[in-house]
Amino acid sequence: MIELVDFSKNYGKNCAVQNVSFTVQKGRIACLLGVNGAGKSTIIKAICGIHYPSGGKVLIEGISAEDQPILAKQKIGYVAENPQFYDFFTVEEFLHLMANIKMPNLSKNQQSEQAEIWAARCGLAQVMQKKIKTLSKGYCQRLAFACALINNPPVLVLDEPITGLDPVQIQEMRALIKSLENEKTILLSTHLMQEVEALCTDIFILANHKLAASGTKEEILAQTNCQTLDQAFLQLNQNSTQ
Repeated sequence: MIELVDFSKNYGKNCAVQNVSFTVQKGRIACLLGVNGAGKSTIIKAICGIHYPSGGKVLIEGISAEDQPILAKQKIGYVAENPQFYDFFTVEEFLHLMANIKMPNLSKNQQSEQAEIWAARCGLAQVMQKKIKTLSKGYCQRLAFACALINNPPVLVLDEPITGLDPVQIQEMRALIKSLENEKTILLSTHLMQEVEALCTDIFILANHKLAASGTKEEILAQTNCQTLDQAFLQLNQNSTQ
């Protein structure tokens, strides 16, 4: 579970996010939706322990991301918009490295087993011996998922996971995310309405650094008296600037 309680973040005198509260439960795919600069990345960074709140709390499986950052981070798998790898490694070598880093208490055989399990689930079996620098964008994204999941964390955080993918790769990523729905607490950030429609059970719309609306698609449409999420999103952002 992910829980934000009156979360605020300031950079000097500039407010990036103000008094945002929401909860994401296991078995749900939740989306942070907002225009560029709305605060999505600020919230993602706080959840992942990259920075801490100026006010309020961030809890991961009930653990404070600020008070117990190492323990909280162990509960999270994170896929960045532009993941970074050691390009001269093969896929297999890099997965074994990540298994060793994330699960140092397991034996080499157990680490290899976890690497193989998540390589298979993320569709990497055919490229295990290839150098990472030769992979397509789609396979790099699959590798990022495998690295994030290799220690089987309960929470998965995705920052713009389909950026730069072609239509076929987008469908493959959607299928992978949906396959994890019942096992994980999943939060993704995006500004693409298509991803919200295709994947998300819960939606959190940010506007002007605040949480402007939250709930299922149907609940948000009822709150805004709109017919589509696009209309609701535009209305909420217009209201926030008036």
